[in-house]
Amino acid sequence: MSLKELEDFNWFPPLLRRFQMQNIGILVSKFGLYRNIPGIIKNDLTKLKLLQITDLCSGSGYPAIYVHHKLNIHNLSSVLSDKFPLNIPAYPDIHYNTETVDVLDVQPDNKRYFTMYNAFHHFEKEQQLAIVSKILQTNSNLLIVELVQPTFINFVLVTFASIPGVFILTPFIKPFEWKRLLFTYIFPVNLLTVLIDGYISILKSKSVNQYRKMFSNHFYDVSLIEVKQHFSFPTFVTTIKISSSDTY
Repeated sequence: MSLKELEDFNWFPPLLRRFQMQNIGILVSKFGLYRNIPGIIKNDLTKLKLLQITDLCSGSGYPAIYVHHKLNIHNLSSVLSDKFPLNIPAYPDIHYNTETVDVLDVQPDNKRYFTMYNAFHHFEKEQQLAIVSKILQTNSNLLIVELVQPTFINFVLVTFASIPGVFILTPFIKPFEWKRLLFTYIFPVNLLTVLIDGYISILKSKSVNQYRKMFSNHFYDVSLIEVKQHFSFPTFVTTIKISSSDTY
């Protein structure tokens, strides 16, 4: 039986799923874990002459919103989507699709630039290959960014992020909710579910070499980059650029 994160189950309480998505979102934004990604995307958008981004598996929306603002491109628009969409504050040129969007059912096209932040590990190998295959077959472009790898240091970092990290950053999540405080500080269910899903994420994740081997057995035009973070967190961000165009 394959591992599955709690938030991926339909029975998982929507309230806890939302809290979890928002906790993870604000964590990666506050620590700037995607700080090197806007430069990669801006270069791609310029080469591809695109001004539309569609983010898949957006969750809280924090990563996509962070990147959109850092890109600072005139007339750029971003559409966010998720199987369990959330309501987020309105932003100019950023729209969160309120309808359920399963990435496995998405029909990509080369008029948009697709992104997926820290969600690729949620899918089984066959599903991952299907996503990549669909992108290549439709001459589309997809940038996958993964924050976790199957290493001991990642277990340490996820533990830190899930317990003291959630404990410290929860008051900074907007809008303010008493229930969030209740399930974080009085009945710390939120901390527990974030920790459990964090550990499952690591167990389901792959290293750059594992991704490279998996893709090389099926495709020939998928590039992988391991981006070192330039701050105290001794971790890497794995970026996977998928495109059948000659811009890469």
